[in-house]
Amino acid sequence: MKKKIAVVGAGFSGLALCYYLLQYGGGVTLFDGKGIGGGASGIASGLLHPYPGENCLLSWKGEEGMEKTKKLLKLVGPHVYKETGILRLATSEKQEKVFKERAREREDIEWWEEEKCRQFVPGSHFLPGIFIRSGITVHASLYLKGLWKVCEEKGASFVKKEVFLPELDSFDYVILAVGGGIRSFDVGNALDLKFNKGQILVCQRPHYLKEESSVIGKGYIALSESKERCYLGSTYERDYVTEKPCLGVATDRILDQIGQFMAATNPFKVLGCFSEMRVANGKTYHPIAKKVSDKVFVLTGMGSRGLLYHSYLGEKLAQEVLL
Repeated sequence: MKKKIAVVGAGFSGLALCYYLLQYGGGVTLFDGKGIGGGASGIASGLLHPYPGENCLLSWKGEEGMEKTKKLLKLVGPHVYKETGILRLATSEKQEKVFKERAREREDIEWWEEEKCRQFVPGSHFLPGIFIRSGITVHASLYLKGLWKVCEEKGASFVKKEVFLPELDSFDYVILAVGGGIRSFDVGNALDLKFNKGQILVCQRPHYLKEESSVIGKGYIALSESKERCYLGSTYERDYVTEKPCLGVATDRILDQIGQFMAATNPFKVLGCFSEMRVANGKTYHPIAKKVSDKVFVLTGMGSRGLLYHSYLGEKLAQEVLL
């Protein structure tokens, strides 16, 4: 008899869990009060690569995470991502040194001199950088909707409702695959988590900016699903007053970041901004995927690496639940 499983959260983690639970024979009902991709995952800039941080070191399980995420991207279809690489510009001498080291160490990283970077990103400062050939720009909202369609066709059902654990007693297992929403559950309060507010700007893409690859410097410029727009990000606010979007704060902080690698920010006409809460493990950079009681599991603490880890950890947790 199929195990009845409730998955709370319809972002990257929740949908990956749905897919793998269905693959392993579970019966899945997905709950989210905001809808499919209505939270932080749905507004993600979609920059997918395994080399985060100032020093561009290979992330924990980075190669495995890339492989598993690419599997789901290909399953949904080529319209939800651009496998065109990502350019990271070195904005300091220290970063230039470590970037050169990474290019010597990693086969999928190329070192680019200033002139090549400037040709690739017209309007940028004269900076060197690395081109991450394995980098992918994911159109998050399209991807989430597409992945849900795959799950729905495999038999999953969706309830647009904010739920709490006592309402889910009829299920054999409950998995909390939530970000900021983890604060609504007692089990979340027992975890060592830290929170920050992340905002991104939706901008009109300057005509001179090539639609080839997303760019990271201090902040980033991410390709969007529309040729006319791009996303600029992002803020990491621990001193926020409200969790709602604050266009003035977002614009000031993000354009200041972009100005450190782009010669002018005026061409980026701001059309609006999005805001959601990021949740990270308070002890390590690793997300949290574990059993917390007889029938309750959690998958949270992704920080800004949900795209990298959602498929890898979603499959691992689905195996723990059902195999």
